[in-house]
Amino acid sequence: MKYLKLAGAALALSFTSQISAQDFQFTAIDKSLETQFCVSIGNNNVESMKGQLFRMGLGDALRRNINTLTCNGLPLAQFAFKYQAEDTFRYLNTRSSPANRVKSTVTINDLAMTNNNAETTVVRVSAG
Repeated sequence: MKYLKLAGAALALSFTSQISAQDFQFTAIDKSLETQFCVSIGNNNVESMKGQLFRMGLGDALRRNINTLTCNGLPLAQFAFKYQAEDTFRYLNTRSSPANRVKSTVTINDLAMTNNNAETTVVRVSAG
């Protein structure tokens, strides 16, 4: 019986996170590799992001790229967090320096008061 309640709670939480998520469409301002990298972060495409990151440099260069590149003026992990790209956020946040990490917080949202319009917001992306 406890298992059934736990499964029901997990299912309810997964639906609430999908309801409150906003859709974003990322468009590149230019054709640079760094900007395409930022678009893959925003689109939550971990495999594409990893491939581009490894092509930019392995080892110490990989961590340096994670901590020096920015997307729309934000460190990579913060950019992914801002646009709700959970998978790329998790990957980048664990590899970012403490100054570039997103600090954990808890927020309680009243789902009855949230705006459930499924409109897509267009975000123009550039690397800096």
